[in-house]
Amino acid sequence: MVELILPGCGASLVRLLMRRRGRPTRLRLNDGAEVTAWNCAWGMDFGRDWEHLTLNMSPRLTGVGAAFLSSADVLAASDPVSGAALYERRT
Repeated sequence: MVELILPGCGASLVRLLMRRRGRPTRLRLNDGAEVTAWNCAWGMDFGRDWEHLTLNMSPRLTGVGAAFLSSADVLAASDPVSGAALYERRT
């Protein structure tokens, strides 16, 4: 895959979400909330260090809500089926 957007601080999370497209990934956020991502589109705003993420929009899934957040908001990611840890943000 050719990256047309320079990777930001959340590049490893973005790569994980791209590899898991179509499979659920549970994201634990800074505020304690959890979001399940089935697919992800991302971009970088000029002058920002972290990617913005649009989750569950393409394709839309019946009964699954969309989410819009920064990769900086994500503390950890796991597989909700196996419980395996997939990502933990470095501090």
